[in-house]
Amino acid sequence: RRRRSTMTIGGSVDWKGNPIDREVHGGVRAAWFMYVANVVMNMVIVPNLLNLVTYLHGTMHMGVSSSATTVTNLVGATCGFALIGAFLSDSYIVRSRTILIFGPLMFLVICLLVCQLSVGFLLRRS
Repeated sequence: RRRRSTMTIGGSVDWKGNPIDREVHGGVRAAWFMYVANVVMNMVIVPNLLNLVTYLHGTMHMGVSSSATTVTNLVGATCGFALIGAFLSDSYIVRSRTILIFGPLMFLVICLLVCQLSVGFLLRRS
């Protein structure tokens, strides 16, 4: 049986209180899931943002530059709210409570977007 190194990374310990082993914990291997999730998320979000620009230009009759600016502002606001939510979650609220608070808010925003799309579609047909 090979003896593992007991050298810790900055005196850190794992969730059991054992010293962190560089061969087992951390490093790039632990981040591969986040890399793949980020690539997949961008593969989904970027085409949707392009469709949103097309929707704003075609259906809502905005100019191309103003619709692109609107989508860019939406992305910026989303990132800003994510930072605020992360700060609140880490500092004041438990992570599960943050999900319970902001989850219904996100659902409400999606429902409002669907209602706006439906009303715009119905007004366009009549």
